[in-house]
Amino acid sequence: MIQYVNNKSIFLIILIKTEMRISMRNKQLCFLHQFLNKAVSLLIVFIMVITLSGCSLPWNQKQISETTISATEDNADFTDYVNNLFADLLSADMVSLHAYVEHPKDFGINDYEITLGRYDLDNPDDSSDYTDIISTLKSFDRSTLSAKQQITLDELLMYMENALEYSDLYMFNTQLQTTTGIHVQLPLLFAEYTFEEKKDIDEYIELLCDVDGYFENMAAFEKLRADNGYFMEDTLADEVIESCNSFIETAGLEDGAMISTFDEKLASVDGLSSQDIADYKAKNVSAVNEHVIPGYQSLVNALTSLKGSNRYSGGLCNYPEGSRYFEYILSSTLGWSKSVDEYDKLVDSYIKKYMLKMQSLALKDSSILDKFDTFSFNMTDPVGILTDLKKRITDDFPEIPDVNYNIKYVSKALEDYTSPAMYFIPQLDNLDINSIYINSSGTSASELYPTLAHEGYPGHMYQTQYFAATNPDWIRYILAPGGYVEGWASYVEVLSYNYAQTGNDALNKMYAANYATVLCLYAKGDIGVNYYGWSEDDVYRFISQYGFDDKSVAHEMYYAFVSDPGNYCKYVLGMLGFEQLKTKAQSELSDKFNLKNFHQYILDMGPVQFDILFNNLDAWIKKEK
Repeated sequence: MIQYVNNKSIFLIILIKTEMRISMRNKQLCFLHQFLNKAVSLLIVFIMVITLSGCSLPWNQKQISETTISATEDNADFTDYVNNLFADLLSADMVSLHAYVEHPKDFGINDYEITLGRYDLDNPDDSSDYTDIISTLKSFDRSTLSAKQQITLDELLMYMENALEYSDLYMFNTQLQTTTGIHVQLPLLFAEYTFEEKKDIDEYIELLCDVDGYFENMAAFEKLRADNGYFMEDTLADEVIESCNSFIETAGLEDGAMISTFDEKLASVDGLSSQDIADYKAKNVSAVNEHVIPGYQSLVNALTSLKGSNRYSGGLCNYPEGSRYFEYILSSTLGWSKSVDEYDKLVDSYIKKYMLKMQSLALKDSSILDKFDTFSFNMTDPVGILTDLKKRITDDFPEIPDVNYNIKYVSKALEDYTSPAMYFIPQLDNLDINSIYINSSGTSASELYPTLAHEGYPGHMYQTQYFAATNPDWIRYILAPGGYVEGWASYVEVLSYNYAQTGNDALNKMYAANYATVLCLYAKGDIGVNYYGWSEDDVYRFISQYGFDDKSVAHEMYYAFVSDPGNYCKYVLGMLGFEQLKTKAQSELSDKFNLKNFHQYILDMGPVQFDILFNNLDAWIKKEK
């Protein structure tokens, strides 16, 4: 996930791939029993509705370029430019730099500041970096670039032109979403900060000492937003404040995450004397107590003082230019030539599609609803689950070499505020260090199988490792659109239900379609609140149509949409994008369609915008024929 620190090309690149919080996930049985049983008798009418409304597939995507001519070898000048751009972007903050590379010099990065980054408060609307990059990119003759480089060029141009078009909307930019905000992610980023040599430890301590300055700068930007009425609603501010206070209570404790994980990592560094270790431990404790905790406290104080300044409420569309900003969120994460209205209709069509599938399964075997009670993956051990997934995906996905990974758990202090699970992308020169975090509070043992399919095989970890093996341009690692990355993980998470060892394929398909429907309901609500102005009551009325009569669920959903607009769309519309690509491929290839080969096409392309995926699909289909 890439988040701008300001509107210039300075990134705070947060390398945590997360799973969505789904309030209704544990209530899927309620969904089926309260809605599906009633709907089966209406199946004939429902089929007529679907037939009349249709599920059109918009294959007329705009072309990225008129030419398909490519060079047989890489253009050295283009490689130098995008590698220098990669170095410039990573040099803006030390967390991003270290998260991507262990040895910066090997990537042409020789000069960098040890900082968490800053908002440019003097020139928040400066878009000159975008125009400079776009101008340089357009100076390259596309026909002199290799096929791989042309994809990089297309992706960069789409990303930068989109950012430039909406660069005037910087006032909407905040890093303080309740669940995915930097105040939650920063302790996890520090926990995953690798120590390979003394330099890493020294830089880590210096970064800790920058936390107070970082949050003071962030508070100043939030004050600027508040002066213009854009500060978050009090309900959301209270949630952020509560999570910060929860962290403050444990951060300085001996068994707290900031102390215990540091001490554990020190023990693995070669060449440290006992005195070195003692000195570093003391420096860490000092930095946490004198900079990290005061930094969080200053953020709490600032947010408390800004409460009540919000002039608008509800979804983005209730703010000046808010609807346009929501359009930007979808276009930047998905890169798909669709209007929000078209996305909304697409979600509707898939809700109908999944519902029809469930109804058809229930009509064929009415006992399946009773069997739904007994559905289980019969596995709860994380390592065992990942081992099983790796084995079961071989028929549907290309193989990759063995991957080293560690299963970790979110600290108690952050459980109530973080996502159900997270995957940390490894350094480019340390690809064998992969970490998957599980939130014991947000993920029950019975849900671990699809959760780890999302984070591990064949989700984030698998896709990351496959992409790395294709030797892409470095810049593509930090551009990776969220719609592709999270959409892929959601797409394979739904597929993972088919791997359940229930002995009943129809039951597996029922559960998969049920979960996919729940995801679509979330995307529909996200669009409804942030683009069409749905209220909390509107959300309740919508989900109650599908058997959810719990107003607390509607409340939690509503504020999740308000806090992090477009977040659920990223996962769900991305998933539907892959479904649309698959449908087109199946339609044109008929009996020549091979699911494993299709997945290989998606993986070979790597994280790109959906327009690029669609524009290159015809060439792949031609080869398959």
